[in-house]
Amino acid sequence: MHSRPLTAPLRFPSRFAARALVAGCAGLLLAACAPMTPPPGSSEPRSEPAPQPQPEVRSTPLSTPEIQEEALPTDRQKQSSEPATSPAVLALVQQADQRRQSGDLAGAQSTLERAVQIEPGNARLWLDLAQLRLAQNQPEQAEQLALRAVEHARDNRTLSAAWQLVAKARRAQGDEAGAREAEERAGSEAAGRDGASLAA
Repeated sequence: MHSRPLTAPLRFPSRFAARALVAGCAGLLLAACAPMTPPPGSSEPRSEPAPQPQPEVRSTPLSTPEIQEEALPTDRQKQSSEPATSPAVLALVQQADQRRQSGDLAGAQSTLERAVQIEPGNARLWLDLAQLRLAQNQPEQAEQLALRAVEHARDNRTLSAAWQLVAKARRAQGDEAGAREAEERAGSEAAGRDGASLAA
C-alpha cells in the first residue's frame, strides 16, 4: 500500500488572480508617488498684507511772540537828531551863508526866511535866523527867534545851543538875571545830553 503524502500539494494562483495582484501593487505605488492634494473646499492660508505705517503727526509748539518795549522819548528829547533837511532848504542855507560872508545881511535874512517857510519845524533854521538878527543888533527879535528854536528842538544839543543864544540876546538887552537863567537851562540840557551818551 502506498501512503498519502502528509502535505497537500502547492497550488499556484490562477492568471487572473496574479493580474489582480499586480494591478493592486501598481495602484499602491502610484498612490504613494502622487502628490498630496488638499481636499476640495480647502485652500492654503493666505498671508494678510502688512499694515501700512501711519504717517507720523508732529505737533509744532506754538511760539509766543516777543514783545519789545520801546523807550518813550522825554519831553526834552523827543528825537536823537533833527529831521533830514530837504535839498531845497540846504541850497537856501548855503546861499544865505554866502550872502552873510559877503556882508549882505539883509539878503541872508530874506533867504533864511524863505527856508523857514519851507520847513517851519526845523530848529536849526530858527537858530541861524536868530544869530543873524543878533548880528544885526536886534537882540529882542533874536531872543524871540531863539525861543522858537527851543520850541522846535528835538535833541539836547540843539536845545542847549538855543538856550545859549537866548542868554546872549537877553544879556545884550541888559537882562542879566534872564541871561543866567537861560545859561542854566543850557547847562542842564548839555548835562542831560552827556548823561544820555554815557548811558548809551
